[in-house]
Amino acid sequence: MSMRRGKSSRRTWVPASFFGVFALVVLARLAQLQVLEHETYAEQAKAEQAGNTTIFARRGAVLDRNGNALAVSVDTWDVYVNSRAWKDDARGMKASTLLAAHLRVNATDLRARVLKANGDILIRRDVEYELGREIVREAISGVVMLPNTARTNPEGDTAASLLGFIGQDNIGLAGLEASFNDSLMGKPGRAIFERDTTGEPIPFGQYIAHDPVPGQDIVLTIDRFLQQLAERRLAEAIKEHSAQGGAIIMMDPATGEILAMATSPGIRYSTLNLNDPAQLQLMKNPAVTDVYEPGSVMKIITASAAIDKGAVTQDSTYVDNGIALIYDVPIKNWDDNVYGLQSMTGVLQNSINTGAIYMQQRLEAIDPGGFQRYLAAFGFGKPTGIDLSGEAIGIMRRPTDSDWSPVDLATQSFGQSISVTPIQMINAVATAINGGNLMRPHIVKAYVSPNGTRTDIRPEVVGRAISPETSATIRKMLFAVVNPEGRFHPAKPRDYTAGGKSGTANVPIWGKYDDRQVASFIGFAPAENPKILVLIKLDQNQDLKTGTVAAGPVFSKIADEALHYLNVLPDAARYAAGVR
Repeated sequence: MSMRRGKSSRRTWVPASFFGVFALVVLARLAQLQVLEHETYAEQAKAEQAGNTTIFARRGAVLDRNGNALAVSVDTWDVYVNSRAWKDDARGMKASTLLAAHLRVNATDLRARVLKANGDILIRRDVEYELGREIVREAISGVVMLPNTARTNPEGDTAASLLGFIGQDNIGLAGLEASFNDSLMGKPGRAIFERDTTGEPIPFGQYIAHDPVPGQDIVLTIDRFLQQLAERRLAEAIKEHSAQGGAIIMMDPATGEILAMATSPGIRYSTLNLNDPAQLQLMKNPAVTDVYEPGSVMKIITASAAIDKGAVTQDSTYVDNGIALIYDVPIKNWDDNVYGLQSMTGVLQNSINTGAIYMQQRLEAIDPGGFQRYLAAFGFGKPTGIDLSGEAIGIMRRPTDSDWSPVDLATQSFGQSISVTPIQMINAVATAINGGNLMRPHIVKAYVSPNGTRTDIRPEVVGRAISPETSATIRKMLFAVVNPEGRFHPAKPRDYTAGGKSGTANVPIWGKYDDRQVASFIGFAPAENPKILVLIKLDQNQDLKTGTVAAGPVFSKIADEALHYLNVLPDAARYAAGVR
């Protein structure tokens, strides 16, 4: 019996076609997932099973010139929790209770915070090292502990405004911490931690992908004791004279090394609150960022320039009648006094404005434009190049300025119509007394690499302003200022010879001067071979005492204390021993 071939029908080929197409779609999707998008999904799977975070490098220490720690980093822990590990109520309850007890927080609030997150959440940074070790030993569900470092200041608030501070990401935000951030912070590393599908860390699944590289230590020229001395004396002077603020800078005039730099108002770690906008204003260092008219301390520079050019000598005389007419503009002495016949040394001793104008005019008579060239040679009108951020260049009116007046040249001779920073002023006076070398002031003495290699920063001479002979003459004249015949000077130290000059300048407001003033004194000791140069500046002292009366005694006290500390023999002992 013959069989007839079955005919295909719609009932068979339609379902067959459907399943065939379905199979092709499935195969295509598998090819897409496993071939075309393999890397993408592999990364997603890896991300589900592994977390990674930055490991901050140990930040370099900041040390004073004698190796005392001013800012150091200590080992801490960062606490992370994976939210998936706490989704099981019983497990989350137990884990949050244990962790909350260690961190001294509310367990319910902690658990709620974690469950709101998706994946890893940072719970706390910089947990103390021993406490972190306790949490590690507990092996709390979902908790991952990663090493970190925190900044601490062993000397408390000492040099806080100078040192500055860092942020949560270990980056310097102010002061030296910001200026030298690249050297201090090192290179961060990377940590990987693996976990299972419940979010639990896998034993031995944590490892370091990239080791952090520690930062360099920085050795400052600052001396801890001298810094504390400057800060204490500044606070006392501000209180005594009801000043709004001030600064004290102590320098080695021969090298440009800054031995102390105190400013007020300033940062205090003990009361620092970055949520207070007023405290954000304290992040700058007014010793290098703020300008002021220096007043009569500028007469040191005027005398240096005129003597160096040969326009006058220390014994040259002129007759003061109490007033100088400059293009019919009368300029009087600071005290409206008439001093009669005076030598150039007498001009400095009595701080005679008309005498400073006389020296400047004599200089201009033999070298037109020479006075301002000398000002530039002493570093005015440009940054000193100190290794601190935010340095201002000062303001010096020049004949090319639109508001220039010939009167400006005269008033610049006694410290008006010119604005300087405290660091510019002390550096210029250092030049006048150190033999004439304009130094680059600096606050970093050395860098120390993680392997212990030390790189010292050497003193740098950036120019010459006057001759050594002129410098020696200026030292003698300034010695005569502090040691006037027949009368006592408030700036004279008890145990050491010294020289110096005061300044009392009114504050310019919109082209005029009001009653507010800056009282200052710059002095050096010992007189023959200065080891320290000190600038004292008091802003807007309410008692309106002059720089001699308000700031002079501060120098006297600092000179005695600092030189005794530095083991410099008092002058009587030096002379007896034949030491110069």
